[in-house]
Amino acid sequence: MLRSPLRWIGSKALLAPWIALAIAAVLLAPLPHLSAAQAAENEPVWWRETFDRTPIDFVDPFKHDARALSRVYTVERDGDGSVLHALHDDASGMTPAMHYGKAFTVSPPPLERVRALRWRWRVLRHPDVEGDPWADLAASIYVVIRSPSMLHGGRGFKLGWLAKPGAEDTYQHGLLQVPTEVGGPLGEWRSESVDLCALYRRAFGNCEGEHVLYIGVVTDADATRSVAEAEYDDFELVATP
Repeated sequence: MLRSPLRWIGSKALLAPWIALAIAAVLLAPLPHLSAAQAAENEPVWWRETFDRTPIDFVDPFKHDARALSRVYTVERDGDGSVLHALHDDASGMTPAMHYGKAFTVSPPPLERVRALRWRWRVLRHPDVEGDPWADLAASIYVVIRSPSMLHGGRGFKLGWLAKPGAEDTYQHGLLQVPTEVGGPLGEWRSESVDLCALYRRAFGNCEGEHVLYIGVVTDADATRSVAEAEYDDFELVATP
């Protein structure tokens, strides 16, 4: 029969008090605390991008000129790590909005086996939006589940940080526009977690049989011909256990 460790310690204390005290200290010590970052490292993930290694595994799905793309997106140091910095300066009306992200071209993650998409971001400057805030966003995340074609719109999400409140349940080329953040202080990091499968069920139906094809960012100010600036970091596509 298994006896309580404390009763065992008490029975041996007469023979070797210092041994009993040492064992008690080990048995009664609190378990080590795992930080959120350490806990995240132990979770199964389909994909992770922290921008600490170069070159990063991001592509421009529309294949813009590489020099133009590098004027918008750069990897920069931030404290002990690195972040993806995005600056879209379209005051001259010469720089189109540019997508930049991870394309899952081989063995794309099954949507029903994705528990969450996580990332963090911060807005440094909102575009000069006066009308529809969806026209330009300092920070947005595109998740493509089905690619748009000539005959059909795509399926997926545009997760946006809006400069001001905007319409909900609207679509862009088949992608549901989700106002994830609205306004708020500039330069402040926000951490996000989105259940993609649950969101897909509400917008399109069953997520079984679907796959995550692309996750990317867009910082743009072309509709307002102004300037938008933001930073992104710590992307994780977390798998179900």
